[in-house]
Amino acid sequence: MQAANMSTKATGTAGHGPAPKTIVITGASRGIGARAAVALAAPGRHLVLMARSEAGLQQTQAAVQKKGARATVLPVDLSSRAGAEAAAEALLQAAGGRLDVLLLNAGTSNHAAFLDSDLDAIEYELRLNYLSPLTILRKCLPHMVTQREGGHVVCVGSLAALMPFPGEASYAASKAALLSLIRSLRVELRDRPVDLTVVLPGYTATEMTENHRTMLPAMAPEQVGAAIAEAVEKRPAIAIPGLSNRLAARLFRTLPGTSDWLLGKVAPLVVPSVVHP
Repeated sequence: MQAANMSTKATGTAGHGPAPKTIVITGASRGIGARAAVALAAPGRHLVLMARSEAGLQQTQAAVQKKGARATVLPVDLSSRAGAEAAAEALLQAAGGRLDVLLLNAGTSNHAAFLDSDLDAIEYELRLNYLSPLTILRKCLPHMVTQREGGHVVCVGSLAALMPFPGEASYAASKAALLSLIRSLRVELRDRPVDLTVVLPGYTATEMTENHRTMLPAMAPEQVGAAIAEAVEKRPAIAIPGLSNRLAARLFRTLPGTSDWLLGKVAPLVVPSVVHP
């Protein structure tokens, strides 16, 4: 467990490994992914940046290169199994045979109450948030476990994986599935030279949430990006950025019934609603 004054609370046994040299990041064109890329950039590192928007990736690439790191741009579409499989093959090739850190950050939110949700939108959400990371892991982990120096998988989940998130039920479910997958793989691969980490940010002010109206305090994406970089270095099982988020996680874990009741009372104030411009 990390010191209380750190921005990221880590749980579980931290792993130890060499300083990463090749880091692959999905969803690196904007938001948390772009900020994490900048936080991780350093001389001697090679960052492989992946997302749909080539223009956004090029902006991140320029910011990464300013910090002395090498950056490769890979435009990909993770919204289908075929796309995720192609992305996995492309990233392994771009990494040049050495994949030190695989940072799976790409994701989306349906932003709708369940009864108002379109099934196609829910399936897209599940694909991007859970099935595509799973597909990439299935393709890349066999390579990572055979590397002499192993590797590190970092998945960006959500605090919603640990607690109810009315108005975003399918999003919470997709992130809970991702959390369960990584926790299970961490145990399954405990004797292999690969560490697995899940970072669980709370509400964050990014492009994905810019049309939301809520009284929830939002973290800056730069804060979450820095927390991810810290998790890459320390290799915890779970990292929750922000003291208030860690307190919320503990409350919902220890008093689930009471927490659900309280959330129901304050939901109209804190649950994000979409404001259409």
